[in-house]
Amino acid sequence: MAADGTDDKLDGGSPITQTAPTYAEVENLCKALFEQTIGTEKYDHLEGVKWNKQLVESIAQGLVGMSRPFKYCVSCIIMEVGVASGVGLNVASTCFWDKQTDASYSIRCETKNVLAVCTIFAVNYV
Repeated sequence: MAADGTDDKLDGGSPITQTAPTYAEVENLCKALFEQTIGTEKYDHLEGVKWNKQLVESIAQGLVGMSRPFKYCVSCIIMEVGVASGVGLNVASTCFWDKQTDASYSIRCETKNVLAVCTIFAVNYV
């Protein structure tokens, strides 16, 4: 491993960074992909199914593209907002792992019509 925290190259590509992505990196990725995928669209159940699939796949690809030795698990909940008062959503997740190397993220993305909560687990495999 080099002094800058990088190791050999992953599949001959970018240098491998041994640390998990920062919360800011993951949040920026999720919010950019949410905006690209959903933008200001009104919630539609059939579109929501497509958005959800596209969002989790795009987030996973973006994370893998960071060239870090981590396996990622990405899940997302998309729901309509602003229609009925009293609608609630509680999301929780946990994992037993190495707190020194692994990470989890819960990212909230919202417009006046759609709320998405993305949960990501990053597990180091080196």
